[in-house]
Amino acid sequence: MKYKNIIYLASAVLILSCEDVLDKPPLDRISEVAVWQDSKLADAYLTDVYARADFRHLNTNNGTTGLALLSAMADEMIQFAPWQQPNKAIATPMNSETLFGPLDYWKYDEIRKLNIFIDKVETSEIFDDEYKTKRLGEARWLRAYFYFGMAVRYGGVPLITVVQNLDDDKETLFVKRNTEKEVYDFVDTEMTAIFSDLPDSHDDQPGRVSKWAARALQSRSNLYAASIARFGKLELDGVVGIPSGDANSYWQKSYDASRDLIMNSPHALYNQYPDDPMLNHKQLFVDEIENNQEVIFTERYDADSSFGTSLSVTAVHADFAFAWNSNFRPYLDIAEKFEFIDGTSGLIPRDQYATKEWTMDELFHNRDPRFKAAFLYNETDFWGKKAYFHEKSIVDGKDVTSGVLPDGIPAKASNRSFEARPKPLRQGFLLRKFLDESTGTQLEGGQSSEDFHIFRLGETYLNLAESAFYLGKTVEALDALNTIRQRAGMPAKLIIDEEAIRNERAVELVFEEHRFWDLRRWRIAEAELNNKMMKGLSFVYNHDTKKYKISVKDAIRSPREFLSHHYYYPLTLTKLSDNSNLVENPGY
Repeated sequence: MKYKNIIYLASAVLILSCEDVLDKPPLDRISEVAVWQDSKLADAYLTDVYARADFRHLNTNNGTTGLALLSAMADEMIQFAPWQQPNKAIATPMNSETLFGPLDYWKYDEIRKLNIFIDKVETSEIFDDEYKTKRLGEARWLRAYFYFGMAVRYGGVPLITVVQNLDDDKETLFVKRNTEKEVYDFVDTEMTAIFSDLPDSHDDQPGRVSKWAARALQSRSNLYAASIARFGKLELDGVVGIPSGDANSYWQKSYDASRDLIMNSPHALYNQYPDDPMLNHKQLFVDEIENNQEVIFTERYDADSSFGTSLSVTAVHADFAFAWNSNFRPYLDIAEKFEFIDGTSGLIPRDQYATKEWTMDELFHNRDPRFKAAFLYNETDFWGKKAYFHEKSIVDGKDVTSGVLPDGIPAKASNRSFEARPKPLRQGFLLRKFLDESTGTQLEGGQSSEDFHIFRLGETYLNLAESAFYLGKTVEALDALNTIRQRAGMPAKLIIDEEAIRNERAVELVFEEHRFWDLRRWRIAEAELNNKMMKGLSFVYNHDTKKYKISVKDAIRSPREFLSHHYYYPLTLTKLSDNSNLVENPGY
């Protein structure tokens, strides 16, 4: 987030009863008392919580290792090296002793800070009512977001909304897990309560939440709760799972929030390039929030302030790079979900690839514009030339692996990202989505400034389509779905069903950290992921025919594992030993 002068506050200073220098407050820290006497210091305190929120699984200090973590845990893409977080995560067993560290999301330190903030600001006689209303609304939004984030991972968690102190009794300190339903209800109730307290937008401070971020969280969280009620099962007396009879009430709440956001907010679908849907979809993730009405809440990045992201630098194809590159490798499995431009299925039976040679028009060039915006693929136009992925060429019936062919195509695609252990790019695709291509070259310095959108209106339309469908409002569901398709340059669907809704989410929201949660809340992750070898494509260019020989390859080293109890993370022994009143999730 682009907050300048973020202040990290120290613990309260112990005032010693001594003379001279020991009676003076330290100059390198700020006392807790001072924080609640100055709105700028209180703002810095809240800003620190924003900075710790982990809205996205990304640690900029870790370079590229945390990017694509949830995409890898789903069926979207992987990174190239075994030591990178996504690759380690899918290979690490999940049990009562082990939860891969970066997947852990136990936000009680931040919730305590928010509880302190809420208590101090609410009771302060220093701050005016306008300041209190706005900032308390933000703090409660953040607290609810943390509880939602824990609920989707663990189910029911302890709801703590007051400041705990070390001298409190054990019942106050060691809180039992609430039911999963109670956590989702808390999120919804909080968003309703603070909606009118938050401003229409935060144009002056775009990294902060508005009232429409409250509606967006209601839209998403109630959609998740409805799915869990419909597709999940109740266990541990409701600590995990939601009663099936509650599904419709959550669909309705998601529908109401989504409709309000679409109909009454200042937000609108991004459509700056209506004649070029591919460019339009690309720029949606590049244009700053100040020029992008679709964005409801975003995580801000600023390379000039040394708070950038390395994604746009490390994602580019080796042919266009002079440093680390080719890091994010989508699977064929997700690419197949993108239809051809005429609306026919993008799935080609895998045994058909080897039956003939192919042109890229037959495979990729005529697909959904969102595919071309999200994927770098063989013969992609990029920075004024084409990106190639073939492993070798055939000239006069012979294999050629070096030099440039008479038609100007390299005999073999560059492979510089594998200098330590050269081998073909087994996936056959690279990530394009989120890349700011205006630079025309790979940036020096290792960072770029593309924001990452946490909530955008495109998701809201799809939330509306899904909730309306399950409420029996099929005409409205179809209209919402087709609004997204029309913006993308795709033909309208004539009928709507569960599969159409799910496929549209996979396509529109690809790589945006939705797919992993969607597979879980629909309870289809076991069928989609367990014991599956994700696939990629291998290309050989035939100079004699100007076409490609294509084969389907394993894109990962070993099958994935996703078992029925993996729909919830384990709390692990660490959390259980910290609080004896907690119970572990089923199956661990």
